[in-house]
Amino acid sequence: MSLKQLVLKYKKKTAILILLIIAAAGADIYAGYTLAWYYDIVTASDIQGAVRFSVYMILIRVFSVIMAYFADRYEAGVRECFNNEMKGKLIYSLAHMEYQRYEEKEPGEYASWLTNDIHQIEDKCFSSFFLICEAVSTVLFSIVALFYMHPLILATCIISTVILYFVPKFFEKSITESTLNISEINEKFSQKIHDTLSGFQSFVSAHRREQFIQQNNRISIALEKEKKILLRRSAKMGMYSVAIFRILEGVTCCLTAVLAFLKIVGIGAVFSVANISNRFLNGINSIFSNLVILKSSGKIFEKFPQNMPEDNRTTCPEIKNSIEVRNLQIKYDNHIVLDHQNYCFEIGKKYAIIGESGVGKSSMIKAMIGINDNYTGEILFDGISKEAYNKDSIFQQIAYISQDAYIFNDTIRFNLTLGDSGYTDVQLKDVLNMVNLGEFLTEKGGLDAMLGDNGKNISGGQKQRLAIARSLLQKKRIFVVDEGTSALDIKNVAIIERLLLETEEYTTILITHNMKENTQKYYDQVIHLKGDRKSVV
Repeated sequence: MSLKQLVLKYKKKTAILILLIIAAAGADIYAGYTLAWYYDIVTASDIQGAVRFSVYMILIRVFSVIMAYFADRYEAGVRECFNNEMKGKLIYSLAHMEYQRYEEKEPGEYASWLTNDIHQIEDKCFSSFFLICEAVSTVLFSIVALFYMHPLILATCIISTVILYFVPKFFEKSITESTLNISEINEKFSQKIHDTLSGFQSFVSAHRREQFIQQNNRISIALEKEKKILLRRSAKMGMYSVAIFRILEGVTCCLTAVLAFLKIVGIGAVFSVANISNRFLNGINSIFSNLVILKSSGKIFEKFPQNMPEDNRTTCPEIKNSIEVRNLQIKYDNHIVLDHQNYCFEIGKKYAIIGESGVGKSSMIKAMIGINDNYTGEILFDGISKEAYNKDSIFQQIAYISQDAYIFNDTIRFNLTLGDSGYTDVQLKDVLNMVNLGEFLTEKGGLDAMLGDNGKNISGGQKQRLAIARSLLQKKRIFVVDEGTSALDIKNVAIIERLLLETEEYTTILITHNMKENTQKYYDQVIHLKGDRKSVV
């Protein structure tokens, strides 16, 4: 998404806004142009003419004010359209981003995109664009008016334009640098705030409240410092521009006065030129200054993921026979984690994958279900390569439950349905009973009880059972439990295992670092992964 794309998307609305701006600017310049006539009428003591012209001038001014009013109101609507479209596109891109790519950044950075960066674009980029539209209209009408005054006056203003051009250009690099620095620091700030607030308990328990303050203040101070730098640079650019602007305006007025003295133009032209040249030079200055701001703030667009390609691959049909792994090799940081592994998971059977941390259990499973694409070899669904299928259609069939099950700061209902309204209260209560959360539901006060940020007011075991209930509700038939019962007590482990192991239509793949021997007999196959990391030469 870019400003150009937004303008083209809402070209009709943008065109109407520009027409309103043009009308307001044209009326304003015309009013300034007619000042020469007004002066001449007054100096000629034509009272009737002066009254008529006064009424005429008032009408022009009223028209200008009305057009400006509607332009401001319409601009607010166009800005809202731009903002909503940009935010919607960004959220869509994030939602359709490959999981592996999404994991390259921290959530705080994405949060900064949706808040700080979008605010910067709206505040700087959009504002500059509309100010440029207004300035261009003013300049064009001024050129026509000054030409009719006298070509020499216009020529002087054109020369002034060349001089004014170089002031903003001189500051362009430094302002762009500061704008991007602010964006990057905002990302770090959002990330650090999220991190330190999430880890508040650690600071308190370690008696490090002061460090908690310092952690948040450090980046905050850096952010404010960079904002001050940008403000100083912008103010300096403005000061130089205004100084040169005033000098050039004075030169233009002096030239007009000389022409009036030589009777080449009327005396009234001095007043008109003073008014119009001010607007002309102000418009030129506004164009150049806002172009710099537009360019620097437009750089933020480049950070966002561009149009995400649609996954047009075939929808994966229901997996009926097997999920097969052939010659699977996974490596991280020049180390082979899994080296040419071969396994076949038959639908309807129960599997346990046992091994120490770091031997590649989770990596293999994530590769199978499409979360991790960093592998070589083949993964086959009913004999057909996983790569032939749309990833979403794979996720619809396979439930992945990790030990870090995330709970949203929302109701029990939302955490079960994730916003899908197609479930009845009876269905939701039934699935909670299946994972032994019936009493939990009663204690909390029903399905619309809030659970807090990442389920801060519930236990780890309750989080994991909610995650399992969520998958059961979606009627998935393949369950991959990656240490997903690690936080459960013996009673609830038995309930969940009985549910997943005794239900024949469920295919269960349990990943664990340890399993009792008397439990292994309930599985059709137990796979022991050994720690055989190899360096890649």
